[in-house]
Amino acid sequence: MKNKKAVMYFIITLSFILLSIVILSKTNAADNVQLSKAISIILILYLIKISYGCALFIKNQYQKQKYSYSIIMNLGLLIFINVNILRQCDLLIHNWNVLSIADIYTNTLESFSYFAMLTLPCIVVLSIYSVITNFVLIKKEGFQLTNLLGIIIGLFAVIGLFGSQTIYMLTTKLIISENQIVIKKFIDISINLVLTYFYALIIATLYCNVKAANHLPTYDKDFVIILGSKINPDATLTPLLRGRVDKAIDFGKNQYKKTGKSLIYVPSGGKGDDEVVSESVAMKNYLIEKGIDKKNIITEDKSISTIQNMQFSKNKIDSIKKNAKIIFATTNYHVFRSGVIANNLGIDCEGMGSKTKWYFYTNALIREFVANLYQERRKHFVIILSMIIVMFILIIIGYYNNFM
Repeated sequence: MKNKKAVMYFIITLSFILLSIVILSKTNAADNVQLSKAISIILILYLIKISYGCALFIKNQYQKQKYSYSIIMNLGLLIFINVNILRQCDLLIHNWNVLSIADIYTNTLESFSYFAMLTLPCIVVLSIYSVITNFVLIKKEGFQLTNLLGIIIGLFAVIGLFGSQTIYMLTTKLIISENQIVIKKFIDISINLVLTYFYALIIATLYCNVKAANHLPTYDKDFVIILGSKINPDATLTPLLRGRVDKAIDFGKNQYKKTGKSLIYVPSGGKGDDEVVSESVAMKNYLIEKGIDKKNIITEDKSISTIQNMQFSKNKIDSIKKNAKIIFATTNYHVFRSGVIANNLGIDCEGMGSKTKWYFYTNALIREFVANLYQERRKHFVIILSMIIVMFILIIIGYYNNFM
């Protein structure tokens, strides 16, 4: 089941359940505690069903393809739903003898505000850490716009939450008419909905990237693609690129010791305008210096992006061996997105990541997160807009049924 369909199924079904609550509230049993308990239990069981579906999807997807944005989307949804299962259970237990349909409605509608506040400590810590590492990065490597990402995202995450509370307080003071309560509620929930969505994505992205970076491929591979990056003016490798090559070399040596199977290295990267040789040639020279036989090195020197790294390298590999077992080596923060790119190109491979400086890792990880958001921007927009529309309809229904 596609992630987009799963999210839309969740929205539509949840809306149906809440609308059913409203319909039931019009019956003579509107204040019946037993009816409210039944509805609460049904809602909890439904959320458990959705949670199980997300978990099963993640498990199956990971077995089939470790690198997919749908894993991040479902993991974020899974985190949010599980928090709400606990919240609904808490409501049911503590209001067992006095539970009302209005309580269930309010508890469900305010779930976004609750999640945003619950994740605040984690987001604050991550934000402060990203700001600190960015200042260190700028001090060590100079000022660049890309080096400000950690500061921008960190401040946005914290200000976003406190800003939502400020807006809520302002609207509370400005909106005094009873008819305007819908506007106030809509503004508050919409802001917290967006924050919740991105907070869940941040946590899920962090988990997926760390998991991908620490993944150790099985020792049965035929080829390793080494993704290129900028080299030094004297054609030597930068510490970042050297880390990628060393990672590939270590894997090749360990595989040979354990299985006796040799690995063919495919350094990939073209020549930039400010580079004296191509990145692939610079990596080849380094590989030879480290004792790798020339016959086990195939250079790919035309690519200028990760997409081309993967595609052009795969073309060379296919010309030698069809259905080869492939891995790729890159820096830890770049493994997951590189794997997604390979997956989108139809390349079946595993990735492994080399370490980088602590102050560089956070900013680079944020850059990867922003790139992921941008690549899936239309999907994110559709999901957020759909959820806001659903919430607005439910607010209107709640208002006219005196649930607010």
